[in-house]
Amino acid sequence: MMTRFHYFLLCLFSLVLHLPTYAMTLPERGPVEIIFINLWDEYYTPTTIPDKEAGVTRIYLQPDINIDTQVVSQFVKSNPQFKGLKIDKNQRIALSLGVWKTPSKVFMFDGKAKRISYLGTDTENATVSHDGILTPLTANQSVKLTDIDGNSHVFGQKRSPQVLFFSDALCPFQHLPLCEQKIAANNQLVNITTLPVKTIIKPFYISMDDVRAYKTRFSLKHPVILDQKNQLFQKYQITSLPYWVVLNAQNEIIFRGAKPPKRL
Repeated sequence: MMTRFHYFLLCLFSLVLHLPTYAMTLPERGPVEIIFINLWDEYYTPTTIPDKEAGVTRIYLQPDINIDTQVVSQFVKSNPQFKGLKIDKNQRIALSLGVWKTPSKVFMFDGKAKRISYLGTDTENATVSHDGILTPLTANQSVKLTDIDGNSHVFGQKRSPQVLFFSDALCPFQHLPLCEQKIAANNQLVNITTLPVKTIIKPFYISMDDVRAYKTRFSLKHPVILDQKNQLFQKYQITSLPYWVVLNAQNEIIFRGAKPPKRL
């Protein structure tokens, strides 16, 4: 059974997309309701779609993962309530609107998103909403976080050099290419470097249970920290995952990259 689909956010702040460039064109005037579903999930857990309001244009979109138009057509034949379902090529519309999970509904007016609603039935223990996660940082502001074992860690102050490995607790997943190999490479790095290594997990739709499962799944022996307010991802401008950052004693970045540092 395919797990509930999560969208992978590369960078909320640097990704700027404009609707007119998409393969499909969204209405630029009036009220529009976009329903994001994942048909693979619908076969197991059908979504209860709210009634459409009068005068509102409704559009159904499907993520562009392991899918083609023939599969979509067959699905719609069996599920006519999703008539008109289109593939969101490369998840561009979902990412531009800030939709991280299916099923979700986005209400738009005159081309601008006004409201995002999750239509699933996950419990709060299993899923954490992204609402309120983003907390702006002032220049040179330090960040204090606690790892899943209860130990405190401060970032942004002068202290011992360290390695930060930014990752996603959803690994392995389609939108995290080579994540398992990179986690294994980071574990090797832990064994050969004298610097402390810390794994930082992105917060979007991730619970502490997911983080604990991640640590167990990959047999991690170093601190694993959930960046609950997305502060470190902002502070160090992380735009892809998995990703390494090495900080010196002055909290300056001396290495960053999608491959582990060769020398420390």
